[in-house]
Amino acid sequence: MRNPVPAGQQTGRVGQLLFVAQQAAQALAIERLDPLGLSPRAWGVLSTLAESGPLTQIELATAMSIDRTAMVYLIDELEAQTLVERVRSPQDRRAFLIHLTPGGRRAQRKAATALAGAADTLLTPLDAAERRHLVDLLAKIAAYWQQVSASQQNPGTSQTRPAPPVAGHPEASPRPSAHPHPGASAGAAPAAKRLTLRDR
Repeated sequence: MRNPVPAGQQTGRVGQLLFVAQQAAQALAIERLDPLGLSPRAWGVLSTLAESGPLTQIELATAMSIDRTAMVYLIDELEAQTLVERVRSPQDRRAFLIHLTPGGRRAQRKAATALAGAADTLLTPLDAAERRHLVDLLAKIAAYWQQVSASQQNPGTSQTRPAPPVAGHPEASPRPSAHPHPGASAGAAPAAKRLTLRDR
């Protein structure tokens, strides 16, 4: 086990610091979610839908900073587990909204219980005021980049809904890297069930 870097020698590179914190958050989440058959990405989808209500795949991808194609595969897997379902939008019959099923709601509540205390473990070095300040700053950064992503995906449109808020559970904050978690492997979804992302 490596010795910790002395505080005075810690890097000032924001990206590296965020990466180290993200890795710790990811490990804590995986430890608690694996017994439930969920990946951090799957938990992110379930918790985002629980907080925001039905969303399109594109809106979910924007909210979670996940590649659109990876989101299709992830929804395929969750649908195969009967945790979510695709329902045609009443406003646009070409579009699908992702809904939690009753089983998905139960899984989301179980996962939230399993993750209880993970945020406290992650934020052990911070006092209550520092934790609130950190969450406020991260939420501000996330909201900004969600809006940037949404505007790039829908240039020149005035009909784009605001990006959904980031799921409000710090223990769910591990945002996946560009490489999918094994629980959300792109190769797991049958080709016959894949949908195109016309659900804007």
